[in-house]
Amino acid sequence: MINHRIYGEDFLVDFLRGIWEKVRSIKDEKSFFILFALLIVILSIFYRPFYYSKVLAQKEQQVNTSVKEANFQKREYASPIIDLNTASVEQLQTLPGIGPSKARAIVEYREKQPFSKPEDIMNVSGIGPKTFEKIKDRITVSTVNTVNMANNTPSTTQNNQSQNGNKNISPEKININTANLEELQKLPGIGPSKAQAIIDYREKVGEFKSIEEIKNVKGIGEKTYEKLKELITIY
Repeated sequence: MINHRIYGEDFLVDFLRGIWEKVRSIKDEKSFFILFALLIVILSIFYRPFYYSKVLAQKEQQVNTSVKEANFQKREYASPIIDLNTASVEQLQTLPGIGPSKARAIVEYREKQPFSKPEDIMNVSGIGPKTFEKIKDRITVSTVNTVNMANNTPSTTQNNQSQNGNKNISPEKININTANLEELQKLPGIGPSKAQAIIDYREKVGEFKSIEEIKNVKGIGEKTYEKLKELITIY
């Protein structure tokens, strides 16, 4: 870039004014046009660096302004703490490692069973200990109304069984040998993928012989079984 200390605007104006005075003093027409053309060439040579330097300075200023605005918007967008029981899909996506599919999986999970502690998020399909370590300082859970969950507790189920006089059949329970995809997803911790896995298992192996056999289905372990055992039946 041309140094403004050498090619200052005052210097350029004085220099061109001096040349113009000399051109005007020439009486020979041919010499006049030659010097005038030379003056135009010199003017273009001196003016171009100033023009480009100003253009570059304006572009640099625009870039710096855009970067500042982008950084400001980024700082405003990120929320410090996200409530797993109330956050929207868009808010959940501000968490590291949480994209659209995992955000929807979190919402689907809490619709079936609200989170009682931050660690429960590891029960959501696709979210393991590594992801939890990234987000554990940015998530919390609010107190939720568990009245609907209480209707599916073991004591309530046992009371319903006693009233019906049949321990093997209860209107609260879901038959894992006959339930369709939508019915299986009503169970806590069972999303679309696990529900499909249950159906695939019974189509390949046959009907479940006991409710404990559901632990043989891929993705369903002891923890999930503990949530299901009072809500499922094979009859």
